[in-house]
Amino acid sequence: MHLQHAYHTKIHLEQQQETAPASALGRPGGPAVKAQASAQQSPAPQPAPQKQEAAKKAEEPWPYKDVEEVNVGVQTGHFFGNDFEGMQQGCTWGKTVINCRYGSGVNADTADALWYHIPSMGGSANVKRRHPKQLLIGMSMESSEYYPSLDNKDFMQAFDIESSYRTCSQVPVFYFDYNKEQVKNLFREPMPFDQKKTALVYVNSNCGAKSGRSEIMRQVMALNDPNVPTHSWGNCDRNQQVTGNFNKVELIHGYKFCVAMENSITKDYVTEKMWQALEAGCVPLYLGPHNVAEFLPDPNAIVDYGKLGSPAALMKELERLANNRTAYEEKMAWKKRKWEDLSPTFLKMAERSHVHQPHTRCQICRLALKQRYKPENYSTCLFNEEWMKDYKK
Repeated sequence: MHLQHAYHTKIHLEQQQETAPASALGRPGGPAVKAQASAQQSPAPQPAPQKQEAAKKAEEPWPYKDVEEVNVGVQTGHFFGNDFEGMQQGCTWGKTVINCRYGSGVNADTADALWYHIPSMGGSANVKRRHPKQLLIGMSMESSEYYPSLDNKDFMQAFDIESSYRTCSQVPVFYFDYNKEQVKNLFREPMPFDQKKTALVYVNSNCGAKSGRSEIMRQVMALNDPNVPTHSWGNCDRNQQVTGNFNKVELIHGYKFCVAMENSITKDYVTEKMWQALEAGCVPLYLGPHNVAEFLPDPNAIVDYGKLGSPAALMKELERLANNRTAYEEKMAWKKRKWEDLSPTFLKMAERSHVHQPHTRCQICRLALKQRYKPENYSTCLFNEEWMKDYKK
């Protein structure tokens, strides 16, 4: 199901504070300095070139005023409510307070940046820069499978900045939507093994998703496995009695296994379905991008349907885990680890998320402010050769 109100179904991030990156203290490098013959001293260590550059930048005066005005013109419709209207609270950068304003009423001719919601553009790249230092922003949380403009080079080359689920975005909008306080929810204690229902919980209301998840789950349910039955609570193939509304995370918290299948499959498209499952403490049956392991706190945290390949193989694996408590609990061992001991690729992703960064609207204002003082050339993901190496359309 499309995430139609991502900024509302998640917790608002307006009051987050920026966390400064830790200093990287490496060994000194560079050519050794010869000691004077009479001094008999060891060569003085020289800083590595990157350290010299960092030190040079640290000595440079802060280029921005104490208060800066940045205006972003919203050029399309979108489905984020009032999030992209008015002053964005709590936007700072170093010692600078940024009065970061968004809105459809912002003058496009003088705006620091123009913001476009790609799914609302209908595939028409009617994008125009009004002055040389103006940034053009293309934003989408939706999959390129549903909005193929994201895979159209002629369309995407109109933008300077991509703000999407893709890791190559200058301003990523990950579905990993925790701030530095909320991220502790991800490490919520799972229900004890012997108190969980030995079943596969399934909540799906988009029965025609492009990923084929509904068809896969119908085949799984047709196996009628008595050892690990499927409990379907959504609108698709429901077999449970549902009265009123329910909290999905609380529901799946009580199961050993839960379905977390994306509505479409494309690189980096990892949505709230996986994070809800990991937070709830059930083992996710996952279907998604080939590089999902790069997002996981532990590559062993899921059952990857893409690697198993068939409903029969899946049920064999779920039965194995249901009958082997040690193997099952290994899949959630990451919840007890220290943050720094989690997967390096997960930590790299989290470093760019709201755990360490301000909300995305503020990040865009920062880029627009930087562009005003020191213009740069940017390009979107389709022009990033490294990211495109394993991109499968």
